[in-house]
Amino acid sequence: MSTSLEPRAAGRPRSTETDRAILDAAVELLVEVGFGGMSMEALAARAGVGKAAIYRRWSSKAQVVVEALKTHARCVIELPDTGDLRADLLAILESIRRAMAGEEGPIMMAFVSEKARHPELRAEFERVFVSERRAHLHRIVTEAVERGELPASTDVDLVAEAGPAMLSHRLLVHDGVLERDLPQRIVDFLLGPTP
Repeated sequence: MSTSLEPRAAGRPRSTETDRAILDAAVELLVEVGFGGMSMEALAARAGVGKAAIYRRWSSKAQVVVEALKTHARCVIELPDTGDLRADLLAILESIRRAMAGEEGPIMMAFVSEKARHPELRAEFERVFVSERRAHLHRIVTEAVERGELPASTDVDLVAEAGPAMLSHRLLVHDGVLERDLPQRIVDFLLGPTP
């Protein structure tokens, strides 16, 4: 969890109700008007707080939006490492698909679309979400190569990044519709059909 939600050492205690109101307002505005259309003033008004309350917690609009996305439980992505690349990759992609196509689908679709247009939002998302997931995928693909599960000539970076990229692309191209069998199809495409 980001340190932005941890209590401060001194001063008045943080209000979890205020935190929640700000994060909920950020999600609502992201879906309604997009990141570019969202201002800190509008965010404060929607949350029923002053702008200072937001800036005491987060230093930028991008940080608020990414934290809001992070606090949605269904947006948590599983990162298993069982030693079976096919099973682990399938579990990760299924977790991503559920996050993108579930009740939070409109939020994820708005976010994927907006981060493509706003470098500051993309950078914050990369810092909070993608860097850990990319490192995990890179590690499990590298270990699969070392075990002989994949050829030594495997482009580890490409295999590690392809699955999540395909899901994000299809989310936008197909207006939020991600077929249930899509993770399996992607895994079969990347690793070959299940033996």
